[in-house]
Amino acid sequence: MAFSSLFRKRKPIDWRAEFHTSYRPLIGDLDVYPEVNNGRHFVLFDMARYDLAFAIGLVKYVRKNRLAFVVGGSSIRYRKRLAPFRKIRIRTQLVGLDEKFFYFQHTTEQSGAVCSSALVRTALRMKGGTAFPMEVITALGFEANTFMEPWVQDWADWDDKRPWPELSSTE
Repeated sequence: MAFSSLFRKRKPIDWRAEFHTSYRPLIGDLDVYPEVNNGRHFVLFDMARYDLAFAIGLVKYVRKNRLAFVVGGSSIRYRKRLAPFRKIRIRTQLVGLDEKFFYFQHTTEQSGAVCSSALVRTALRMKGGTAFPMEVITALGFEANTFMEPWVQDWADWDDKRPWPELSSTE
């Protein structure tokens, strides 16, 4: 992906628009049934976010500023199996942006059906804290305001209220 991004024709991208990535699941993506492993969906979504990050110049910015991509939470729904060796399309869209996180919706499609959909909360970490998403987007040359789809805000509120588990007393 990094190598191919060097040769990709740069075209203006609307960072708020849906971004598409294609992938063909192979043997290493499968579980024993054989279908794409449920955890592998998240790897596909990571790859789709990296593809978008290369396309808008974010990877270059991250390297220059010594930042790191991190995931701060996620929720996924599965509807149909992803079959091996058949092309899938991953739709990625930024559905929220607040003072700390970027919120992405990822959707997989195969053979004309939506197979899974996830909401992923991500951030850019730096030494001593988290980079402000608005500053990052502005540094990339985009105009931006914080925004949040209502259903994303509901999820973020729920996730922030969820109690963090205590350490088990048995070790």
